[in-house]
Amino acid sequence: MRARLVLNPTALEGLPPFLEVQWEGNILKGALRQENPVLGEVVLPFACRMEGQRLTALPLPPPSLRAEGWIRPSPQGPALELWVELVLPEGRSWGERAFARILEALFLRALGQMLPVPGETPV
Repeated sequence: MRARLVLNPTALEGLPPFLEVQWEGNILKGALRQENPVLGEVVLPFACRMEGQRLTALPLPPPSLRAEGWIRPSPQGPALELWVELVLPEGRSWGERAFARILEALFLRALGQMLPVPGETPV
């Protein structure tokens, strides 16, 4: 399950509270945070390295997001085009698989809140 996000630098200051993005040198780090009444706060971190205009995913332990994309010029300044994909541990038991389904639902919910067009699918 992958989703495309396009953010411009001015939007980085007005992001929804559940999305964090920050630059550390040539590394872009961020996280999707989602509250869950049973699990508490679920944090899905991501990180990628800037190589020219390309953003290359850096591996993080699951559960996390794999993010890659580009930095593109735009009238408002450079825009970040990210493709994010949910990375989950392999579920060996029914409980682990159920937990993975919950994380997938939270991920889709957070993406649904970020998508500008109602009804647009994140996949």
